[in-house]
Amino acid sequence: MTTRLMLSSAQTAVWVAQQLDPDERSFNIAEYCDIDGPVDVHLFEEALREVVAATPALRARFDLGDEGLYQYIDDTVDVPLHHVDVSDEPDPRAAAERWMRQDLAKEYDLAKGPLFTWALFTAGAGRSLWYRAAHHIVVDGFGLSLIASHVADVYTALATGRPRRSRPPGTLEQVIEADAAYQSSEEYEQDRRYWLSQLAGQTEVVSLTDWRPTRSRASFRESGHLAPADVHALRAAARRLDVTWPEVVIAAVAVQLHRATGIRELVVGLPVTARTEPLPRRVPAMLTNVVPLRLLLGPEMDFAAVVEQTSRSLEEALRHQRYPQEHLMRELTELPRGRRQFGPDVNIMSFTYGGDYAGHSSVVHSPCAGPVEDLSINVYDRLDGQGLGISFHGNAELYSRDQLTGHVSDFVCLLRSVTDLLDGGPVAP
Repeated sequence: MTTRLMLSSAQTAVWVAQQLDPDERSFNIAEYCDIDGPVDVHLFEEALREVVAATPALRARFDLGDEGLYQYIDDTVDVPLHHVDVSDEPDPRAAAERWMRQDLAKEYDLAKGPLFTWALFTAGAGRSLWYRAAHHIVVDGFGLSLIASHVADVYTALATGRPRRSRPPGTLEQVIEADAAYQSSEEYEQDRRYWLSQLAGQTEVVSLTDWRPTRSRASFRESGHLAPADVHALRAAARRLDVTWPEVVIAAVAVQLHRATGIRELVVGLPVTARTEPLPRRVPAMLTNVVPLRLLLGPEMDFAAVVEQTSRSLEEALRHQRYPQEHLMRELTELPRGRRQFGPDVNIMSFTYGGDYAGHSSVVHSPCAGPVEDLSINVYDRLDGQGLGISFHGNAELYSRDQLTGHVSDFVCLLRSVTDLLDGGPVAP
């Protein structure tokens, strides 16, 4: 049996973008977890089958017919688990990541499906890597984390005999209906008016490169690390200003952009879950959005003032986070031609996302960032006391590795100097 559903606004945006460029592969998203222990392959396959049966998003395919664009949820979908032994490789993790990169370059047939991939790598006697990938039209990063948590729970139940945790109520159909109701609500109109007012007169788009429209939105990554002592100082600075540490980090991004470009009125993109109600937070789906954060850096402004402005703007932006980015970009006619992002995206991820697999802990890694028009800055706090991970994902046609490495280094240095910034003068170059 097949169920027909409408698409969320976020799914529709992905569909349109993929149709405009059928060869684009950056809509393939993935993550993997490094499991500190062996995994029983047969039980893991059983857990995956159970989760697929319980997750309509994993059984979806998409087609445009005489009656319009719909997603079709098949009753059953069988996706085999690739089991790859890389334990004899000189660097098992690097060998597994090469396999992942090749998989991410493949084409998914949206009309036929299935639109996701599983792989389990044996990386030694006491180490396993579980890779999951999907086309972005099926699920976003938050949804992928829900799926991973479900698999970890079912696998642990099968391996240990303990009862499965009860699943919270909610269906994909209800999520889609709620999204459609928002599109025709007064809240949608209020959000629209807010954003058009907020971005009125914005004509410049800040970038750390000589931005131009590119054919591809594929990216590569350069990473850095902020040591625990520096994170302690960052958190102390946030307490001193009565804000959260992510707000300090976003303000630091604004300062780096301002110093590098001289642009005073700048906008950064803030990826959000667009899940403001309990129901969507329980159901794997594609709902994610990007909201603009417009900041003005004056010539005499100090860092504390930048942080205060960032905190205030962020609070307001999150209240209007459901208004679709694609809808807003269509109305911002003064932005440079070809622009589909407000500016660099800044994604702060602070949560203990790993999972327990029958008593074996895990750490999640993200081999790709999805589509990147210009630059995506990801900051990870695993809440393990090991500091912050920092990744800059640059569009491969716009940045060189040396450039991206330099930008990462500059940003890490800037975060290390937060205390000095608060005690210093203006942030202008």
